[in-house]
Amino acid sequence: MQSSRDPTRKTMAHEHPFQMLFETLGRLPIAHADSVNRRAYETLFDILSVPLEKSGRCILLRAPRAGHGKTHLLARIQHHLGASHEFIPLQASYGCQIDASTVIDDALRRLLRPLPASGGLCMLDLVTRRLFAAALQPLVASGEVPCQDREGALTALRTRPIETFDFHHPNAVTAHWTRENFEVLGQRLSVELARRCDLPIREVAFWVEALFRFAATPVENPIRLRVLADAVHAGNPGGVVLTERLEALLGLLSLLMRVVLVADDLEGFSTDETAALRLAAFLGGLRQSVERLDVILSLNQDVWENAFVPKLSGGLADRLSEVVVELTPLTDDEMVALLESRVPGLGERVLARVDRAAAGTHARGLIRAAGIAWLKASAMDSQAAAPAAAAPVMIPPPAEVPVVFEPAPEVVPVLQPATIDPVSPPPFVPADPAPDPVPPPFVPPATVFTPSEPEAPVTWAAQESVGVPPPPAPESSPFQIPDPSPAAHGMVEAYAEPPPVPAPQDSPFVPAATPFEAPSAPEPVDPAPAAVFSVPQSPAFETPAAPVQAFQPAPTAPETPAPDTDRVDDLLRQFRERYGRGGS
Repeated sequence: MQSSRDPTRKTMAHEHPFQMLFETLGRLPIAHADSVNRRAYETLFDILSVPLEKSGRCILLRAPRAGHGKTHLLARIQHHLGASHEFIPLQASYGCQIDASTVIDDALRRLLRPLPASGGLCMLDLVTRRLFAAALQPLVASGEVPCQDREGALTALRTRPIETFDFHHPNAVTAHWTRENFEVLGQRLSVELARRCDLPIREVAFWVEALFRFAATPVENPIRLRVLADAVHAGNPGGVVLTERLEALLGLLSLLMRVVLVADDLEGFSTDETAALRLAAFLGGLRQSVERLDVILSLNQDVWENAFVPKLSGGLADRLSEVVVELTPLTDDEMVALLESRVPGLGERVLARVDRAAAGTHARGLIRAAGIAWLKASAMDSQAAAPAAAAPVMIPPPAEVPVVFEPAPEVVPVLQPATIDPVSPPPFVPADPAPDPVPPPFVPPATVFTPSEPEAPVTWAAQESVGVPPPPAPESSPFQIPDPSPAAHGMVEAYAEPPPVPAPQDSPFVPAATPFEAPSAPEPVDPAPAAVFSVPQSPAFETPAAPVQAFQPAPTAPETPAPDTDRVDDLLRQFRERYGRGGS
């Protein structure tokens, strides 16, 4: 399985200019080369560009094989002649059945296409109004239909037929008069139209009534399309009736525009000779009944020889091939022009990479082979660019300055002894800020009393908590009371909330607030002791022992005997034993 980063897979996922292999009749091709099938285009254009009153013909558009651009050619002809011609594509039912019923549906589907910016009107609305105006003109001119301003009415019918028969406008007097008198006027209109197109009156009258009901129904009424379709197929009419109705509809349309039936995409007839014979007879009959009708039969040489030729009589084959337009293989110049229409400026380069044997000499094969060559070239470019993009750019350092990579030195706290107090043990103060210490194992709490002066100085530990460096040791009396904070020497555990112990009012041993109280917080997370500073017992930092003196408070205040002498003595003994102060 290829990785999602594979450049070939990524290129395959992107669109390329040779993906469109098939055209659709009714849509203008996006890419086109004028030199490809130019002679066939000019022949078709000349045959179809004839006046309205000229007779139609049956055209056999034939190609050596599929993919020579028949649909592309017909789409261009339809685009250039669409203003004066109505092209009706014929869709084969079940792949190989084209009859009167399917052609009526195809014609109505084409005529019911909505018009832009028309408020819901479709092409069939305009056809109906123009037919009624054309049929009413001789009746007004002969005086059969009375009119106060005959010349003005005739001018309006000739120049403004769509506004004159606007059944939805309140000021269209002629349209409303026709609506009120249609039972009588409809018959006269049917006779006039049947005479002009030389078709039976019965089927012409059917379409005149059906089209009137359709055009007179409000545009916003959604059932008017269904009413028209139901009227055409009401009573399940037979094939003969439907054929006559189709001939009448095509005859009425041919009074207003050139009508061209296009039978394209007939691959389904390649193995059915009987269906091909029925189609040939059906199209030949329409050509004889509707004089102005043009028919284009577009197929490949193999379908023509395998399905049509074996069953067709000489006369029927001559009718279908009244005009033959042959498509020819592509030349080298036409191949380059065709590729240039997809990738301007790269036609020759793409053609040089195309597998000519696989492409052949038809347009579809060339475009398919060009797409494969395009993908291969894109994949090769992506694979060639991938290693270069992945390789890092190495810039060598200057020769005279060697680059040496050394690990960063680990910061090790260096403990230096502070000024030695002759009475108290020397506290060890770190020379540089040390990393946060690791708390020692939990020790059960014990009640500890720390003697303090009434106004004790701020200890080094409290200053350290706010980032203030420790002050130098004060020069004072050797009998001065040491720092009351045990944790200042880094040897006593500090507890967040030591239990208060009452003391005599005049005693110098009044418990002072410990400087190691935890900062106030909404809720203590862990009631465990705060960080403990401890000094490792290292021989390198041993200090000669100072003379040990008995611990006595400074005679700053008269001593008041404690209420509980035994309790105080017991605590003093514990204090001396723990901190090694000596004394009795």
